[in-house]
Amino acid sequence: MLWELSTYHRTPAPPDPGTIPGGGPRRPARRRLRPVRGARLTGGEAAGRWLLTVEEPDLRATSGVARGALFNILGGPVYGMRVVDLCAGVGTLGIEALSRGAAHATFVEVRSARAQLIARNCESLGFSDRAEVVAEDADGWVRRSEDILVRSQLVLADPPYAPPGPELLSRLLLQVGRLAGEFPAWDPTVVMEHHREVTLEDAPGALNCVRVARYGTTVLSFYRRSR
Repeated sequence: MLWELSTYHRTPAPPDPGTIPGGGPRRPARRRLRPVRGARLTGGEAAGRWLLTVEEPDLRATSGVARGALFNILGGPVYGMRVVDLCAGVGTLGIEALSRGAAHATFVEVRSARAQLIARNCESLGFSDRAEVVAEDADGWVRRSEDILVRSQLVLADPPYAPPGPELLSRLLLQVGRLAGEFPAWDPTVVMEHHREVTLEDAPGALNCVRVARYGTTVLSFYRRSR
């Protein structure tokens, strides 16, 4: 479902005993993360616009250089595509695809606060009618959403570089490769972003690695159906 921020509510937490007279020692207040300016879109109708993000240690947006290179490698076919952005963070890759003409993007992000930011970013750019944001772990979503995956033409995945991110990326690649084997008519482009020290399978299921592009510590591995 698409997050509607105006109707999103959180149940108030009970009072902290540390803030009530006689309630015991005061505990440090939990730091509330505030959105800050993050990645800048590199192409399409929203080129030059900035996305909101939050400053968290495990949140890393794809660099503008790598992002621009990714879509240059894909070329014109991005226009009109249905896109799935797994481990979406604040939606940088999927929103870049929408800016460049993708027909629709499904964003899957396990952390609800980040999922809300994706919806907020899409709304600010006028992309809400072409976006669906799902707050769920990518593993579970892929297992239960085969119908959405096999209607997509571009699958992107960019989990954190630190563990368990690499293990998650390998599982997602194997699941998508298996699914390609079960649906012979499905011919997606799959792009996995990972650290240069991580090695992915060359031929997971019915997919085959057709290109590897390196940008500093970032590697983009491109997969297509085996011919």
